[in-house]
Amino acid sequence: MEHQEFNLLLEKGEGLRIEFKEAQHRIPASMYDTISSFLNREGGVILLGVADDGRILGIDNHNLSQLKQDIVTALNNPDILNPPFPLAVNEFKQGNDTILYIRVPISSFVHKHNHIVYDRENDSDFRITDEARIAEIYARKRNVFTENQIFPNLQIADLDSNLFQTVRSRIALFNTNHPWLIADNERILRDARFLRRDYTSGEEGLTLAAALIFGTDETIGNILPAYRIDILERRHNMDRWDDRLLLKTNLIDSYLKALAFIKNKWPENFYLENGIRKDLRELIFRELVANVIIHREYNHNLTTEIIIYEDRVEATNPNRARFSGPLDLNTFVAEPKNPNIRAFFNVLYWADEIGSGVKNMNKYVGVYSGGAHPIFVEGETFNSVLPLQIVKVGKNYKLYLHLSQLSENQIGKKRIEYLKHLVLNSKLKDINDIERLALMLSKYWEEKSGELHSIRFLINRDIDIASFKKVGSWQEKSGEL
Repeated sequence: MEHQEFNLLLEKGEGLRIEFKEAQHRIPASMYDTISSFLNREGGVILLGVADDGRILGIDNHNLSQLKQDIVTALNNPDILNPPFPLAVNEFKQGNDTILYIRVPISSFVHKHNHIVYDRENDSDFRITDEARIAEIYARKRNVFTENQIFPNLQIADLDSNLFQTVRSRIALFNTNHPWLIADNERILRDARFLRRDYTSGEEGLTLAAALIFGTDETIGNILPAYRIDILERRHNMDRWDDRLLLKTNLIDSYLKALAFIKNKWPENFYLENGIRKDLRELIFRELVANVIIHREYNHNLTTEIIIYEDRVEATNPNRARFSGPLDLNTFVAEPKNPNIRAFFNVLYWADEIGSGVKNMNKYVGVYSGGAHPIFVEGETFNSVLPLQIVKVGKNYKLYLHLSQLSENQIGKKRIEYLKHLVLNSKLKDINDIERLALMLSKYWEEKSGELHSIRFLINRDIDIASFKKVGSWQEKSGEL
């Protein structure tokens, strides 16, 4: 903070976006009310060591380190601020006095302090208990995007100039007339809305999106210390991992490295689309990786996690939820979560129109796996499950007939075909012994809350497999026996 800005804040006094706290010896009880209300309204600046009337009191230097540590710890504690929102606590010298200041951005979440929602009006923090008022705050947040947070002290010099050339080279592969090929770095940032002006506060500067896409590792680490993408292969070592890729770098390199790592863990499977031969791995995983990058809630301190199992890939991504539950791809309507990052990835041909990602994964996973389809669940985290290998009863159908205590003549050819196409847990694929199969089935049914008599139910009735899978536990457990 510059002296000019500090003096201007004192001159303006407390208001909608400015708050003074004495805090000479301890953190005032109202501190987190204000942080919560700023996050929920328009953001603002808190000066610690300043009286309500603007008199400079300073902070006791003996308490300085402890005060800073207490604030940082509290902001990461969901019992105090939920969801947590880490903020930098900075020092400023005014003569012999030390002032602490905290810049609080507007958040895309609705935050609570001690389970209470606070909102800001004029220079006061108000408890909001009326459900209609709380609903208004949630509605207000729908058009607030974390990526637009401005960092006044972030400079173009803090970005990696080599990444701009990477972007130009990528664009040139598809569009030799694109204006960014001859534009300077600042022009690219402005065109991408990564260098913007906030017309509410008057602030202008580089945004969080600029730091994430073009920032050096040091810059990103300073702004978002909790940000990381952790990709684990767990095919054999289920307690830890067989292989791992941990990414804490810019989104361009993260996309390229994550895609290459995941793709190389699966066998090639080519697909003819519009007369062009395409690698299904590329089609599936480019959508998965782009999805977790574009739709992540970056101010959340959870890790983006992608786990590669023997028969599937699962992704867990910090999220700003619109509802809770599985996505119905027939009625699903996508909403942008980081629209500028998405638009930037679109320029690089790493993303298509909004909402196409999950639909493309649904299409291509079905082709790659031979009939399985992914599951997407919206919540505090966005969870994706992509089944890539499925095992069917097939030639082992007689083992399952034996368990059902029915003969081939009793059920007929049509129902035998249904049974042959029944999807199994991948761990059952090599079992040919009736006693071992019965033991394993009993184990899985106990774990999955299923029952063996469902096999009999299937083959005793003229029901096609698609209809049967609509029954609750089968759909929820991906058709495992």
